[in-house]
Amino acid sequence: MSLGPFRNHLRKLEKDGLLKRIVAEVDPELEVNQIVQSFYAQSARTGEDVPAFYFEHVKGSEYPLAINLLGVEKSIAGLLRQDPAQFGLSLLRLGEEVKEGRWKNKKLSWLWQNREFIKRGLSAKEERVDFAPCLEVQKFGDDINLYEFPVLKCWPLDGGKFITAGLVLTKSPKNGARNMGTYRLQVTGAKELLVHWQIQKGGGFHHWEAESLNQPLEVAVVIGPDPMIYMAGVMPLPEGMDEIVFAGFLRGHPVPVVGCKTINMFVPASAEIVIEGVIHPHKRALEGPFGDHFGHYSHPAPFPVMEVKAILHRKDAIYHAAVVGKPPQEDKALGECVTKIFMPSLKLMKPELVDLWAYYEAGFHNLLVVSVKQRYEKEAIKVALGLLGEGQLSLTKCLILVDEEVNVRDFASVLKALRQNFNPEQDLTLLMQTAQDTLDFTGPKINRGSKMILDATRSVPEDKPQAGVPDLLPGLEHLRSWDSDILDWRLWENTLLAVQVAGLGRKVLEKILQRPEVKKVKFVIVVSGDVPLDKDMLLLWGIFTRFDCEQDLLFAGISLEGVRPIYRGAMGIDATWKPGYPEPVVMEEKTAELVRSRWKEYGL
Repeated sequence: MSLGPFRNHLRKLEKDGLLKRIVAEVDPELEVNQIVQSFYAQSARTGEDVPAFYFEHVKGSEYPLAINLLGVEKSIAGLLRQDPAQFGLSLLRLGEEVKEGRWKNKKLSWLWQNREFIKRGLSAKEERVDFAPCLEVQKFGDDINLYEFPVLKCWPLDGGKFITAGLVLTKSPKNGARNMGTYRLQVTGAKELLVHWQIQKGGGFHHWEAESLNQPLEVAVVIGPDPMIYMAGVMPLPEGMDEIVFAGFLRGHPVPVVGCKTINMFVPASAEIVIEGVIHPHKRALEGPFGDHFGHYSHPAPFPVMEVKAILHRKDAIYHAAVVGKPPQEDKALGECVTKIFMPSLKLMKPELVDLWAYYEAGFHNLLVVSVKQRYEKEAIKVALGLLGEGQLSLTKCLILVDEEVNVRDFASVLKALRQNFNPEQDLTLLMQTAQDTLDFTGPKINRGSKMILDATRSVPEDKPQAGVPDLLPGLEHLRSWDSDILDWRLWENTLLAVQVAGLGRKVLEKILQRPEVKKVKFVIVVSGDVPLDKDMLLLWGIFTRFDCEQDLLFAGISLEGVRPIYRGAMGIDATWKPGYPEPVVMEEKTAELVRSRWKEYGL
């Protein structure tokens, strides 16, 4: 029997030097994650790629564990057979040619030139098969035991063990449309999982439909499929677009699927493990906390309970997992890949859009920078509002608009544009009391928060940039003496004054905003003592994950003209950790010491 695409991917990673095999026995509780975190900590310092890992012996399980399989762009490009950015540009070119009808006068040559994408298009479908290796072992009733797999506990304060790389398949009870997405699953019993459906997720919409009809919802969890299928499950496709069909397009071959045994569902035949089950209406249990990709623990909250009906797997199944936490992590490569693939296609709908970039440092949804070619004054605002109505982009907290020549992927360039063009009275748009990312803990309650648009474009194309500010603003050298709670400060691109404080930051920020020395600073942002000012990546993390736009924006003074606010002085943001916020994820020292002591034993 063939190895299958999941195992072939592992072999290719190892052949290319992108996988480390660890023979020594490791503990799935914290130790596995700390090994991975050690490599990501080094990557943050050196920029080196973090490999995939294959753990042959995991404590308490007979099954090996693979992790971080898509943590580098090289592995993703290998699956796509080209660079993700080039793949996206090819999609854009094809779309433009179809949209403009350029193919009509040269049909044969156009078909030949685009034969690769035409083949992919014809492959965008499933192919049903009668048998697959994932059916070799079938367990029902008392034989079901989720704890036999090396399920991870990633961080010390996690509420338990979580399946972190499972593809969750559901069908709409109203029209039968299928959805496949990656949602974390807490193991709360040998036959029970809690399904963490965030807002704006297809599986969550199907669950809402089922509950509105008072019907159970059938669910299949797929672990270790063809990595291209896993990628499709991660991607924020338009609602109603079938991820398995899209995976067929990505891989250039139809996706083989096989029928489940206890539910009416077809799943990818390439899977290593399949978990079948049912979610009964209105049944919830407390899920979490969990150290998530915002770098903090999510608050415990009630989520649907899945009753497991069957486990199917290969005789020699390999368990696939992922870890998240403070940036960078595996989701960096995946998230940037998604942006590069889909951004060009957005230009077909919004021709004034030049580029956009969601910053992994801020957890993607917290910071989006968009460059626009404006044809009339404030056209950029139209683009921003349109993007905030698009699928997962609707969960963006801070959207910054810049002109077409600004590199959206370089935050220093973005800061320069803010310094030259941003005036809060004209260019700050607040959207208060909106839906917000489920993982965002800064709002008044779960799934609620606020958003802001910062327009750093020139008002009209012929506007000249404003003059820059001096390299050292007068008086800032004495900033530490302004308050005893000030620990350190940094002026970033003469635009953003980041002030590190001890304790709560609101009173310190209010005091700083009244100082005449900061009149020429665009932004004054206070952060907590655990946020390093000299590391751009962690400074962005510390700022954008710890404030709510509605509650934490301050100015030296605000007055109203009608309902129009008039702001005085710099724009202040209290981005300090506040009571009620969950703790940031930090590995306990005894686990870190254990991993250091066993490093040679791991063969690393």
